[in-house]
Amino acid sequence: MNKTVFKIFVTFVLLAAVISTLLLVINFFGFALLGSDTNYSADKTPRRILTNISENLAETNDGFYLTQESVIPQDYWCILINEHGNIIWENNKPTDIPDAFTLNDIAQMSRWFLNDYPVYVRTEDYGLLVLGMPKNSVGKYEVEYSMDWFSTLPERIIYIFVFNLLLAVLLALLFGVKLYKQIKVLMNGIGDLLCEKNVNLPEKGIFKEVCRSLNRTSQAIERKNSALSSRDSARANWIAGISHDIRTPLSVVTGYSEALAGSRELSDENRGKAAAILSNSIKIKKLIEDLNLISSIEYDMQPAKKTAVRICPLLRRIVTDIINSGLNGKFSIDLDLRYENAIVSGDEALLERAIFNIINNAVSHNSGGCKINIKEYVHDNMVKIIISDNGKGVPDEVIENISSIPKAAHGLGLPMAYRIITVHGGSFNAYNDSGFCTEITLPL
Repeated sequence: MNKTVFKIFVTFVLLAAVISTLLLVINFFGFALLGSDTNYSADKTPRRILTNISENLAETNDGFYLTQESVIPQDYWCILINEHGNIIWENNKPTDIPDAFTLNDIAQMSRWFLNDYPVYVRTEDYGLLVLGMPKNSVGKYEVEYSMDWFSTLPERIIYIFVFNLLLAVLLALLFGVKLYKQIKVLMNGIGDLLCEKNVNLPEKGIFKEVCRSLNRTSQAIERKNSALSSRDSARANWIAGISHDIRTPLSVVTGYSEALAGSRELSDENRGKAAAILSNSIKIKKLIEDLNLISSIEYDMQPAKKTAVRICPLLRRIVTDIINSGLNGKFSIDLDLRYENAIVSGDEALLERAIFNIINNAVSHNSGGCKINIKEYVHDNMVKIIISDNGKGVPDEVIENISSIPKAAHGLGLPMAYRIITVHGGSFNAYNDSGFCTEITLPL
């Protein structure tokens, strides 16, 4: 989570620095464009106009004249001054421009203005050409730089870029630290929300709406969990109550049917009916027990009665009970117990039910009989129990959904065994391999 926030922070700083540098470059060329006078095209600059006038100015015995009048733009004027300061040719000369000039006048106007007219000059062998422009059409400012200034200009430009880059990074860091703190709080809130913890983020700053949404989502999850907990408690209490109410009359039915099945006063047919009642009563009792087990472990509730359970005696007792219950001769059970002192912590009744369900599953689903092998050993501080048979195996769909409790009463055995083993901190692996095999590990 913190790595993600740090990446966002670094990306923000670098992006801010790149954007600032890019803006600096853009502004540099923008100021350069701003400093250029776009009103002048290449052929309409004062210097170019003076060149055109010089090229089109012809001399005759009567004086000078323009071969092409259009070389002087409208509102412009031009004069030609000889070496004595007198005007020997003019075009559109304003009335407030004198006809003769002193050296001081010529020196002054050669760079600036003549009677507030912006002027430009060009020297020729036959005199000095002066181009005049309308008043207030041009501003002239004297700017001078030493050659050292020009020679060090590239270096100073680099310094300015570096300075701006460092300044951009510093400002990004200052603003980024605050952003980093806000994002960190936000990411921590998302992590708590993922774990369904209570989230109460401060609703301020640029992430105000996001924090508000996370707070509301946390409240909605809390209300939902509370409702689910109440519903589950109500269901568990209802199942416990129904189971208790059924057990009492069922015990009476089981007791009387057992007595009738063993009575010599009844005919063989009636004793058979009583035995059938007894058998089905026992099945109902087991279904009730399974229902209670599902209710207690469906939400991965931990076993309530943990004791030290010796695995080998437990396995022998389960196998003995199965064989003594009238196991068909088509079935055989082989025990291979290699670590007699294996002891785990757990609910012995639940563990017995889990292993019984696995073995009983092999008996119930292989009507033609099979051989059941039970192997126990210890590895890496874990006791491993492998129960395998050479029967027809189990459908792949059942194995894929072994962690889900089915809605119907049929097929509860393996999913219930899976839940019991996993809530004891063990692992449950089931697969088909020339029959069905189940591998169970439990911590010693």
